[in-house]
Amino acid sequence: MTADLCFRGVVDEAVAKHAYRFGYRAIASREVDSVREVGGVRVVPRYELSRDTVDKHRNVRGLKVLLVSSGEDLKFYPKLSGAIDSVKIDFTQLTSLSKDFLRRVIGLKTPVEIEFAEVLRRILSGDSIDYYHLLLRLYTRGKLEVYVCSGAVDLPSLVHPTAMHALISVLGVPEGLAAKAVFKVPRELVVNTV
Repeated sequence: MTADLCFRGVVDEAVAKHAYRFGYRAIASREVDSVREVGGVRVVPRYELSRDTVDKHRNVRGLKVLLVSSGEDLKFYPKLSGAIDSVKIDFTQLTSLSKDFLRRVIGLKTPVEIEFAEVLRRILSGDSIDYYHLLLRLYTRGKLEVYVCSGAVDLPSLVHPTAMHALISVLGVPEGLAAKAVFKVPRELVVNTV
């Protein structure tokens, strides 16, 4: 089962049919608050949480993603252990990437989300993708887990899973690990969250 864990738009019948043709069987979306079937695709709630809101969502069903925008956010992770499913690092808000921050990311034992649309936007606009390269190097060395999701906002921006696979392969991730980040880890997260 292929899953897109960060679809940012409404999953209607047209989107679901298109996603199904691409091979997706599950989509995590902020637009739903309970698991439902749409056009053969299971739509799962996605909760983007700050360190202050995690406790309120401890017992909800769905994908719980901790948004990290500072080193302070990761200091609270030990208290949040077991309450979140993955971590999304907001590199636009992060002012520095210290060794302490990296040690905390490596110590998470929780998958880190990489959004295809954001990486592609940065490449096409000439912005730096150094932080993403660093995450992918750490992943390749077995220091942390990552998964890649689309970041699509509507039907035209939905991407085929093989495009995500190709992108991180081009960025230096070996084939097997690229496939794991696109296909295996998202599937495991969806199975574990519902």
